[in-house]
Amino acid sequence: MPDADLSAMLDATWGDPGTWVANGQQWTHLEEIHHMINRRVSGDPAVKPLAWFGKRLADADCLPLRRILVLGCGAGHLERELHGLGWAREIVAFDLSPKVLDVARKNAAGLDGISYVLASMDELPVGLAPFLPGSFDAVLGVSSVHHCAQLERLYASVAQLLTPDGWFYLDEYVGPDRFQYSQRHLAQLIALANLLPERMLANQHGVVKNGFRAPTVAEVVAVDPSEAVRSSSILPLLPNYFQVVAQRPYGGSLLHVLLAEVAQNFQAPEAKPWLQALIDAEDDLDRLGRLEHHFSCVIARQRPHQNQLTSA
Repeated sequence: MPDADLSAMLDATWGDPGTWVANGQQWTHLEEIHHMINRRVSGDPAVKPLAWFGKRLADADCLPLRRILVLGCGAGHLERELHGLGWAREIVAFDLSPKVLDVARKNAAGLDGISYVLASMDELPVGLAPFLPGSFDAVLGVSSVHHCAQLERLYASVAQLLTPDGWFYLDEYVGPDRFQYSQRHLAQLIALANLLPERMLANQHGVVKNGFRAPTVAEVVAVDPSEAVRSSSILPLLPNYFQVVAQRPYGGSLLHVLLAEVAQNFQAPEAKPWLQALIDAEDDLDRLGRLEHHFSCVIARQRPHQNQLTSA
């Protein structure tokens, strides 16, 4: 059974999608950031990471898929996009927050083929409908798997749920656990922040971001005990269970933090040079081999003979 106490905390933190923008907008609210991510993942600013994955599916003559499973769906943006693309006849999505599932169901009203269920990534009830072994052609985790504490159990469950030639797609925060940033990373953040006018770092309530530091573990847990709980292990563990066929790190370590709750300040035309300078800074650090990549997209497939099922 899902953890009722954790569900209640997730309801409070994520049950209302408006909570995420209560103090201001985030980095992915900016079109230029999407173009940057697209370029780093697909090589084309106009081609989204999901479309990059879709091309792999199309090249393998796999579309449309029969069934897709979405891990930690939140308000349901991903499955509605998949439905619109016509990728699958049936999309099953789950989350551990009952409140956000209600939001997702409301948002998907009238869309045939999308269903929702309350479940935990830490303890998927494999063998009980709709989590039947070998019944999904693809499993997708987008901004969700970094909330999973039992990664080994999740990966073993996904391997069981996939068809023998199934696909596993991730687009995730893979940076330090609980946002315990390195001193080098913090120094880079502070150096860039010091170049910006103070008005660019003020949230919509006028509070200015300064003195960048890593939050304490207790501060992170107080908001969401599942937040980035084992994020740094997502990529290292993956090859133990799946064959990784493509991996595209896309940075974000600086921009994700610098633009949090202040992204709205970079939307005006006169602010665009500041935003481009920040993007250029990440690109330059990447070329120099000095950028930490806290986000990554991965396409993986079932390993031959599914040997991973015995290695959980």
